[in-house]
Parts: sequence; structure tokens; C-alpha cells
Amino acid sequence: MNSKLLRLIAIVTVLAFAAGAQAQRRNSRYVDYINKYSALAVQQMKEHKIPASITLAQGLLESGAGMSTLARKSNNHFGINECFRAYRNPRDSYEDHSAFLKRGARYAFLFKLKITDYKGWARGLKKAGYATDPSYANRLITIIEDYDLYKYDRKGGWSSSKSEPTVLNPHQV
Repeated sequence: MNSKLLRLIAIVTVLAFAAGAQAQRRNSRYVDYINKYSALAVQQMKEHKIPASITLAQGLLESGAGMSTLARKSNNHFGINECFRAYRNPRDSYEDHSAFLKRGARYAFLFKLKITDYKGWARGLKKAGYATDPSYANRLITIIEDYDLYKYDRKGGWSSSKSEPTVLNPHQV
């Protein structure tokens, strides 16, 4: 075989392994959680103007992908309430999370950001004191990017501005 063909085979092999590594890196519990709650996060986005990617990432992080005791026993996926409320169902937890962000004066500036600015939202949540973890914003951003959650910020053709085109996945691969 000539050297060009061998080089091509080597590149293809490396790319195949890299793609496989990305797929293996995904936590199946996270994928299940996303499949189960993405429609609910999109609905909350449409009603309350909070990016679905942020809601999903926070739900994943705060509830351990729905496996935390608080999520399993109390349907509380966000753990934001001072008294750690119990909910009848996860939908009520998602609704309360949206209401918490909307009624909190310290979060008001977030609603001036574009719905697709998940990085701005993540950093803003940290800045506003949503969590004490110094890496909270970066953890949300990593989850959003590792699981392509940004695509839900455009789900259903909804856009924060009439002049913006509707794009299902506005990020380059």
C-alpha cells in the first residue's frame, strides 16, 4: 500500500475512535432524563422565556438526572427552595423553578438575554447567587454542550425575536 492510503486509513480510524469516545462519554441516565423531560423544558421556555437548555442542565445537575432522593421522593428536580418543597409531580417542580426565577428580582437581568444565550444565562445564574459552587456556570455549560441541549432553545420554531431565522441547531458541528 502506498503511504497516502495508509495515512487516510489512519485518519479515518482516529476519527472513528473519537466519535465512539464521544458517544461512550454520554451518561445513559442523562440521556434518559433528557428524553423524558425535554418537552416539559421546552414548554416552560415558551411560557416563561427561560432557555430549555438551562432548565434541562439545571435539572440534570441538581437532581442527579432524576436519581437524587429529593427528586425520587419529592419530585423536586431543582432543590432551590429554602424548605426543599415536595411536589405532586415533576411538572410542578419545573413550573416552580420557572416561577422562582421570574419572581426573583436578582434574576431579572437574565430575561434581557437572548433565549439562545445559554452561556450568558449560566454565568448570570452563578453571578446572581443561584448556587455556591464556583464552577456552577461551567458545569451547566459543559452539560449543555456535551448533550447538545442548546438545540432545545429553538425547539418548535420558537424564537426570542421575530427577525431571527428559525434554526433547529444554530451551532456548528
